[in-house]
Formats: sequence, structure tokens, C-alpha cells
Amino acid sequence: MEMSGSTMARGESLQLESGAPTSNHIDLGLLASMVGNVTLPFQSPVIHIDENGLEEVRQALQSCTELGLAGDAINKASFPLPTLQAVLNEARRQVHEGQGFAIIRGISLSDSAEDNTNMFLGLASYIGDIRGIQDKQGSMLTHVTASKSWTVPAELRHGIHTNTGLAWHNDMGTDTIALHVRSLAEEGGNTFVASSWTIYRELMTSFPQVLELLCEPCWPIQVSGNPPKHIVAPLVQVHNNKVYLSVDPGRLGLHPVTAKAGLGSSIPSLTALHLQALETLTQLATRHRLMLDTKPGDMLFINNWALIHARDAYKDPQVGPGRHLVRLWLRDSELGWDVPDSMRVPWEAAFGSNGDGYPTGITHRKYPLVPSHEYKPPKYTAGSAAFVLDDSDDVNGEGTESPTSG
Repeated sequence: MEMSGSTMARGESLQLESGAPTSNHIDLGLLASMVGNVTLPFQSPVIHIDENGLEEVRQALQSCTELGLAGDAINKASFPLPTLQAVLNEARRQVHEGQGFAIIRGISLSDSAEDNTNMFLGLASYIGDIRGIQDKQGSMLTHVTASKSWTVPAELRHGIHTNTGLAWHNDMGTDTIALHVRSLAEEGGNTFVASSWTIYRELMTSFPQVLELLCEPCWPIQVSGNPPKHIVAPLVQVHNNKVYLSVDPGRLGLHPVTAKAGLGSSIPSLTALHLQALETLTQLATRHRLMLDTKPGDMLFINNWALIHARDAYKDPQVGPGRHLVRLWLRDSELGWDVPDSMRVPWEAAFGSNGDGYPTGITHRKYPLVPSHEYKPPKYTAGSAAFVLDDSDDVNGEGTESPTSG
């Protein structure tokens, strides 16, 4: 699909006529009743862990410590939670078949980064039993923070390593996003989610031409920086009667670094109609957003197909660590949504062609316990979520060497 036009100013509303239903049109009443299509609650419900559950976590953690287990060795078998498992199964169901997210609260943070990581890996394994890599260095954990020790200017870092806001996006390549809240900002830094289904429904009724464009496999997504390569794919897909969103504005079109390098890329820039469609998507996500209530120690799990998410800008305290979340990418082998062919390229980069969590070429999986002490600027910084590019960038800004566990 070839389109032309001038760029629309930010904040200008897209005005399109209502018209015939798109090629993705299905019965709204039927779609609303399908398992997995998410309508968000009005508030952010929390699952609280009781004292019996906490004791099971303590015992499982102690066992892992005594056996010297870490990283890949932490799973449901090595981190048994016989009673708490029922609570975590309900959280798992909510993520995949219910409201699209779960917040688990009540597990206090330890002074030990290793203990915090092992608890996170242990509980997360009950929500998704397969972990995806987050860069070509084999990083399984990402530290989402703007460390005060880093001297590299914010404009040279990944968006997740700054205190600026992040636009509405998905972490392109994963089924479930798991976040462990280690500390929060003094002001801002809130996480917002919006339902793919709710956005789809309003697009269908009010902006059918925008929906048709979002569903077209005409969106250039850069998957490699050097040499520059891209795929074309839709951003919205109806598959198995579920609505999928997979979009990160920073990955769409020609990356500024690639353009500046003059590598002769064939990656097209976004057209005016592309930009207008993204603006409408942003407006609708903002209109229907829910702010997630999180506290230090919380574990947050988000269905990355069913929900799109964003973050507002934040200010860290002068004293203390500032906002710090640790991220895992997960898939559940039983409840995980079937991945549409049109969205498999970034997903296979994280989980492999068989979906087993071992992409071709990854020989080592590493679990950095803390943020890197020195930040090494990546070459390609535009992606909000930094999905796996076919390049050597490290998602934690560590280069090729990093502290690991397991």
C-alpha cells in the first residue's frame, strides 16, 4: 500500500468519515463474549499474599539458596509453593483470560538483590513457564531505571533508561510482561494500560478507515540496524476471535541512526496517514486508560497482546535509588495466546521458532542482578521497549560483559 501526504501536527485530530466495515469486521456482540478479550475494571485490583503464602515463599527461597540455584534453575519445580499455587493460578488466569493483568502484593523486598531476583523468578514461573530473551546478548532480565550513577546523556539511552514518558506501546516480541517493583519515583512514573479490544471496538464504530489501515500489513518495522532490514506487518490483528495489538512507535519506519549513517536503507518512512492512524490510536488509548496502583515489592504481570501500555515522566528523589523496575518476558505454554503469523518475527527473536525460549544463536542466558554501573550507549535507542534487534546492543546498556546469575 502506497500513500502520500504531509505530516500532521501533533495533537491534531484525525477526521475520517464513518463508512463500510473493514475486512476485519466481525460481530461485536460475539467478540465481546469471547474469552481473552479484555474490558478493564474501573480500579486496579490487587492480589494480597497471606502469611501462609509468605512462609512458603521463604521456604522455597531458602531451599534455592542452600542448593545454589539461580537463573534458569529457578522454576516451579525448584520453587514449590503448594498452597500459594492456587492463588497464582488465579493470577495466571486473570492475565490470559480475564482482565489482562495481575498485581501481586505482600512479599517484602530483601536487602539481597539475589534473593529479590530469585523470588521474582520463582513466582513469575507460575504465571508463565517460558522466558524470552530481551537482547542478542541473552539478557533475561532488564533493569528499567535511570540510574544516578550513569553519566551518559538521556538522549543516548533506551527510553526505558530515562525518566521521560513512554508513548503507548507493546513490548514487541513477548506474550506477558512481568515487572518487579524495586522502588518508585518521587513524582510520576505511573504505568497505564488500555484494552486492545476496547480500542478496536471504538475504531470499528468511529474510525473504520483508521482500523483498516492499522490492520493492513503495510507498517515498516525495523528489525536490524546494520545492515538495515525491516519487515512489513499489521499493528492490529483479529486472530482466533481475539484482538491483538503489537505496536512500538520507536520501531516503525526508518530509524534516525540508520538514516544518519547513510547506509542506503530501503526502509520507508511513515506516511502522513500512518502518523494520523498512530495519533488516533494514542488518543483512544489515553481515553480508555487505567492507571495501575503499584508499590515497592509488587509483582505486575501484563498480557502484552490484550493490553497496550504507557508511562508518564517522573522525578526521582535526591536521596535514594529512584524508580527501579525489573522486567521479564514470559509465555505460558498452556494458556499463552496463539501468535499470528504476521506478528511472529519479533516474537521468534525472543522465544525462538518453536516458542521454547531458546532462539537460534543464543548460547548463553544471563540474569544481571543489578543495573550496570557504567552505561554504554546502544546504537539503536528509539524503541520504547527495545525488542530484540538483529544487532549487538545490550538492553541493559552493559555492552557484552555483565554481572550474571545462573
